[in-house]
Amino acid sequence: MPSLCFVAGDPSGDHHAARLIETLAAHDPSLTFTALGGPAMQRAGASLLDDLTRTAAIGPFDAARHLARFARAKRILDDHLTRHRPDLVVLVDFGDFNLPIVAPLVKRYGLPILYYISPQVWAWGRWRLRLIRRYVDRMMVFFPFEDALYRREGIPVTWVGHPLVGHTQPSMSREAAFQHFNLNPWRRTVGLLPGSREQEIARHLPVMLSAAAEIARRMPGVQFLLPKAPTVPLASVRGHLARAPVTVTLADGSIYDALQLMEGAVVASGTATLEAALCDVPMVVVYCASWPTYLAARLVIRVPHIALVNVIAGRRIVPELIQHQARPARVAAAALELLRDERRCAAMREALREVKAKLGPPGAVERAAAVVLEMLNQKSEVRHQKSDAVQPNHHSDF
Repeated sequence: MPSLCFVAGDPSGDHHAARLIETLAAHDPSLTFTALGGPAMQRAGASLLDDLTRTAAIGPFDAARHLARFARAKRILDDHLTRHRPDLVVLVDFGDFNLPIVAPLVKRYGLPILYYISPQVWAWGRWRLRLIRRYVDRMMVFFPFEDALYRREGIPVTWVGHPLVGHTQPSMSREAAFQHFNLNPWRRTVGLLPGSREQEIARHLPVMLSAAAEIARRMPGVQFLLPKAPTVPLASVRGHLARAPVTVTLADGSIYDALQLMEGAVVASGTATLEAALCDVPMVVVYCASWPTYLAARLVIRVPHIALVNVIAGRRIVPELIQHQARPARVAAAALELLRDERRCAAMREALREVKAKLGPPGAVERAAAVVLEMLNQKSEVRHQKSDAVQPNHHSDF
């Protein structure tokens, strides 16, 4: 039976890989899957070798705390490759581990590598292009500018589009959502999206809550809604909310049910900015990293924006408040400026729809699965050709 091994190290990559595994299994039930990843891939049917999502970190300095865990994961993967030799290894994002550690290990076994979700080499770490060119057989990317970058570098690449397109529909109507979250439909609703990792919650949520208190003081009657990411423990969010100077409703469920209610949002940079964009939510983007990570990033980042919606648009369409700029008073001022200016909100929504158009049509996961199956078929054909070439000749000249 054809076998695939996935390697992902953060909750987002685990989720995207799980959707790909489910789609592949539906196309070919004979496929078997193993993974260094997380619970989403395990639920999708992969045999989990180790849970790497517990090592999710922001930058190399935070990741250094998990070096022993990474060494253990490498040993587990090495043993698995020795014993089972999968037909294809799929690396999912997580470039600081997958490129320098996993890719060379896999190539020592002569196995093909497909990379799903490109590391952000376009923003920083362009030296990693050398590793990709050396070890990766094909890149599979979400954004058109990534496709152009890899083509310029002579690296085999397929742009499949973004899996979120076509999958951001709420599960209930607006009226039902207001009732479900116990919110007043006649009041303005502002979203707070602090991130999907515990470190992001610790760094962003206190700032957002203080900014929310200032917004409420200057715009009486506004209400706040915080959709909790499934990867974040409920207790950690509730602890912050219990100490908050303002009332915030916690939405522990579909993020899209919550997003449809928001007239504006304060969003941590990351995939959530795309989710908000796909739901036409005007936003202010914030991001705070540890100071060593931030100072190191300033030395190497080569793009003018960090918010994905701005990177895709090629211009600043949403405000970005990074590190020391992300002070509560400044975040509140930026959000209030947006909420009070309907013309600006309308212009931002129009720009966000342009971003959506650049993410490709629905069906990204199906297109990604087709690339995976094509690579498996190519390997099968090569194997059969080699097998035919070594068959003994039983014909006789007599």
